[in-house]
Amino acid sequence: MSDIPEKLESLGSEISEIIFASGSPGLSLGVLHKGEVVHTSHLGRWDIRRASPPNDDTIYHIASLTKVITATAVACLVDDGILEWDRPVRYYLPEFRQRKDEVGQHCSVRDLLSNRTGLAMANALWGQKHGEFLLPRNEIVRTVCHLEPIKPFRTSFVYSQWNYALATELIEAVTGQSFAQYVKEKILDPLEMHRTSFMRQEGDNVANPYVICNDGEPYRIPLTNLSNETGFAGANAGRSTIKDLLRFYRTLLLTYVHEVENHIDSTRSSPLKQVRTILSRQVGVGASGIKQGGYCFGLYQSHLPTNLSISSMNNWLLGPSQMPRIGCSSPGVEIYHHAGNVPGFLASTFLIPSTQSAVVVLTNALSFADPTDLVGQLVVAVLLGSQLPGDLVKLCKAGQVASVGSYRALSASLEKHKTGRPPRSATAYIGEYINSMGNFVLSITASGTGLVMIVQHMPLTRYELLPYDGDTFYWPADRDAELKQCMWPIISVGWHKITFASTGSGITDRLVWKHDPFARADVFYKKKVDSESRLKKL
Repeated sequence: MSDIPEKLESLGSEISEIIFASGSPGLSLGVLHKGEVVHTSHLGRWDIRRASPPNDDTIYHIASLTKVITATAVACLVDDGILEWDRPVRYYLPEFRQRKDEVGQHCSVRDLLSNRTGLAMANALWGQKHGEFLLPRNEIVRTVCHLEPIKPFRTSFVYSQWNYALATELIEAVTGQSFAQYVKEKILDPLEMHRTSFMRQEGDNVANPYVICNDGEPYRIPLTNLSNETGFAGANAGRSTIKDLLRFYRTLLLTYVHEVENHIDSTRSSPLKQVRTILSRQVGVGASGIKQGGYCFGLYQSHLPTNLSISSMNNWLLGPSQMPRIGCSSPGVEIYHHAGNVPGFLASTFLIPSTQSAVVVLTNALSFADPTDLVGQLVVAVLLGSQLPGDLVKLCKAGQVASVGSYRALSASLEKHKTGRPPRSATAYIGEYINSMGNFVLSITASGTGLVMIVQHMPLTRYELLPYDGDTFYWPADRDAELKQCMWPIISVGWHKITFASTGSGITDRLVWKHDPFARADVFYKKKVDSESRLKKL
């Protein structure tokens, strides 16, 4: 290990080039090896208005790196006999009994944490623009009861935030505490992770969120409303630091090795329990580039050599074939990894149990490409003594071309199929349209030559709809405009189009929107206005 710190220091210039190519304002890196912290480094700015760089205590939104923390909280409840991995969720959450299909009858805690329920992603039901959270907290379980399964239950992997939202509800139901309070008492306080939380934070040494515009300039966006209050705390609401995360991963790895060597599920000296189960593969990830691994609880498992970018935006932005393939000189080495993605922040972690190593990379921008993924893999190669994974700076620059180019292609596709067929009068469309659950409302009003769609009566989540093709309207695909509104890039024609449908008599009675690119289009039914209401308006 003696030369590892020097080798990591020597990566500084390449890491700086990756950050510059991505456009990210700041980046923090932490490395654990042989169970000890061997390197931390920080580049750029946590606030572009200030000269001070980030440090080990700078707070970043870690997004989906939260999931394994949630898994450890659930494991504590299993170890205490309060939960069982394979007992149906409906036993703990009576409201979930509303769901009558196979998922509702048999879905277990294990199924939730391994993302093998098959349920749709449906991200648009909880967040779209400006960090506004769209559902009341008391609607989380009911919404999951109605989500469409898009793949077979238990045998398929679908990365849906709703699984961990339901796990959050489950923890609160059986403990009588808020998710944040329980995790603080059982995990954060014992590990002295004092700067980790599940709430919005602003202030000194708290990284500001940015997006990188087409011209390469950072633009400050609002913080997302994901927090302990929303019900998604256990899915993607975590905020943490390099120092805190290295403490967590060090304990996770030490406990895992101790459990494996002693064939036990609980280590008395560790606050983390059932780590062998947490790090056990539960479901394959399909045609993902992972040939000998899958998804565990909050972490992907792979065996080298392989593509470790599977959960990074780099994988879908540039394509799996373009991703680094490291570990050719370390075949069979087991590695756990995950990415965190939310507007304004990206994060990556890589864990190697055989060498008691962990790599954590955090940045404060939704950039052209994901530098946390590339920097992390660069460090992993050094820790394994493997060949460095190609020209990562060039790959990051390709991300800039792909980020901007994907929107141009989307815009061209939208415009290509736009017709001159005029819509009907705006009055034909005006009204409120409600989903089949009755808990999600799209309000349509007139605006100039088009319409305005207001989502859930929110002040900022709204879309200016322009005529597209008769009863179909759209909003143009504009990367800068969407990112500045704190939107995650969705490169989908269906996402940008709204189609109104009519009864046989020509009266508009529903609205169709394919807001989830991987699921069927959602139908919202027009709310009827009774005669008394009409008279009051007159």
